[in-house]
Amino acid sequence: MAAISIFNDKKIIKMSTIKALGLSKIKSLGLNNTVEPDKKTLEEKQDNEDFLPIVKINRSEKSKNCLISITDCFSERINLGNDFDKDLRNYTVPDIIIVKNSNTYIAIENIQGYDGWGYQDGDGVLEFKTNNPKVKIRLLKEKNPEKCDTDSRLYDTKDAEFGDQYTLEISHTLKRGDKFSIEVYASDDNDGLWGRSKKVVRCGKFNFTVVQQDVFLEQEMQKGFDLLSIISQEHRKQPKEGEYSVNYCIQGADRFLGAIVNNQKDFYTYDDENGKLIRSPGFTTAVDRAKKLSALGYGNNYKEFEEGVFGFQQINKKDKYGNNPTRNLFLKNKEGISNYFQTLIKNKIGNHIFYLSIVDALHTLFIVVDNNNPCSPTYTIYDEDGQTSSYGDLKNIAEGIMKQSQWVYTWAKDKKGYWAKLNVSLLKFQRK
Repeated sequence: MAAISIFNDKKIIKMSTIKALGLSKIKSLGLNNTVEPDKKTLEEKQDNEDFLPIVKINRSEKSKNCLISITDCFSERINLGNDFDKDLRNYTVPDIIIVKNSNTYIAIENIQGYDGWGYQDGDGVLEFKTNNPKVKIRLLKEKNPEKCDTDSRLYDTKDAEFGDQYTLEISHTLKRGDKFSIEVYASDDNDGLWGRSKKVVRCGKFNFTVVQQDVFLEQEMQKGFDLLSIISQEHRKQPKEGEYSVNYCIQGADRFLGAIVNNQKDFYTYDDENGKLIRSPGFTTAVDRAKKLSALGYGNNYKEFEEGVFGFQQINKKDKYGNNPTRNLFLKNKEGISNYFQTLIKNKIGNHIFYLSIVDALHTLFIVVDNNNPCSPTYTIYDEDGQTSSYGDLKNIAEGIMKQSQWVYTWAKDKKGYWAKLNVSLLKFQRK
């Protein structure tokens, strides 16, 4: 049997839809009989049939040339309004760090903004608005950002639907550290049951920062870690001659930093494949090297912590290096070291690198602070053998530096015949 339609106020309403909407009872059908739905119920259901998506990051796909952070302690939160279900109204705005010199591709999707029943208007119009004229955006139909290129088909924002997965492409001419946002608005098209609604709702927002001079993204960090993997494997073999037969801490740190900024001119560079030294800056100590890096434009906020940062307790027993008596270190100035890092990192999302010298420049290391989640930043200390035993919450970094200083301090006593100075120097690494 064909569906029965009833005319009311020049709108065609299917009988099945009227029952689904829970409208008032229908009079017996006859030539002069019409439907008289309850006006209040009709208005409520009409609101729910507007196109009400929520546009958010698509976590099932990997975005490209960016870092995305969504946190409760740092990210902006907005209320999408009463048109959306209560549990979906509070929207956490993603903080997205993007590259400077390449396009960024972000995987996004449309989810339904209410728990619908009955008739559903599942499509409509989306509009993406940026607040900076130096930013250009395109919406691409490809849902996998890694597959996007200049020939990608455009996503039709005038025929958007719940469940759509697509890619936001961003190009810009901004400087490092510049910020902007993109807001998303939804409205009805003209194919709904009630015709086109005039309602326009904000249904998404994204905050952006062009990656700062002293912050690094994962793909940049990976270049350094790939090289460090080679260095650590070769150095742990403890060869008797050749490149890795020497104490390699200062060379290893320099090679890591050079790989991060893709520079062979200013950093120690060695060709492992051909066994050939390409470049050596001529090292003296890590303290001198830190100052040289800063002068070349690769660092700022150089800081020296004098011996007062650590104290020691004399122990009348033999340690593993043969010292008797030996000394155990303890922190005298934990806050000074911790505040140094907290001040420089602040809420700058991304990875931070610090060039580290300890125990009178007898050992060179570097620290990577992972601030991708500013609610709980972490640190890891590395040397030429890779990751050390010092890592964890950033608030405990002073203990980590002390742990590395402890073994160098006792090792050096056996080698040098005296207790070396317990100084620490740090340089915040950056691009030129």
